[in-house]
Amino acid sequence: MPDKYARLEEVDGRAALRFERALPHPPERVWTALTDTEEMFAWHPTPASFEPRVGGRVSWHQDGDVSEMGGSTVTDWDPPRLLGYTWATLETPTPDHLRWELRPHDDGCLLTLVHTFEDRLKAPRDGAGWHVCLDALTADLDGKPERPGGDPDVPGPWTALNTEYQGRFGISAEEATPPPVRD
Repeated sequence: MPDKYARLEEVDGRAALRFERALPHPPERVWTALTDTEEMFAWHPTPASFEPRVGGRVSWHQDGDVSEMGGSTVTDWDPPRLLGYTWATLETPTPDHLRWELRPHDDGCLLTLVHTFEDRLKAPRDGAGWHVCLDALTADLDGKPERPGGDPDVPGPWTALNTEYQGRFGISAEEATPPPVRD
C-alpha cells in the first residue's frame, strides 16, 4: 500500500512532490473527478476547466471568477490514464507542472500525482495542500465529501501537515515558503 505522504524528488533539475494513492475506484471514475469542473469543486480549492487536448487551455474557477492564470496549458491528455498541465501564478515566473497518472490496481486504481516546481522551499506548503486535497478527493469518491483546505492561517489539517512536511523534507519553518496571502 502506498504511503499517503508525498516524497520530495528532483525532476529535470526542479523540485517535485510525488504522491501515490491506491483508490478503490476504477480509473474512469477517478478521471471524471479529476477533470469535471463540477466534481472538482468537492475536493479542489481552485477547480479547473480543461480544453480536452494537448495544448488546450486551462481555466481556473475561484470565488465565482474564471481566470486563465498566466496561460496554463494542457500538456498531457490521455483519458482515463494521463492528465498533465501547467499551473502559472503571479508568484511563479516559471509555471509549475502537474501530472496525474491513473493505472489499474487491484479492484481500483493507483493515482500518482507529480507536482514539479522551481522553489524547493515551497515543498512543505504545497505538500500539505495536495495532501488535504487528495484526502478530500478520496472522501468524495467514497461518498463522504469534505471540503478541502480552509484557511491555512487557522489550525487544522493543513497547519499540522505543513509542519510535518517541513520535518520530513528538512526545511525549517523560517526558510519555508509561507502560504499565499489571500485578499
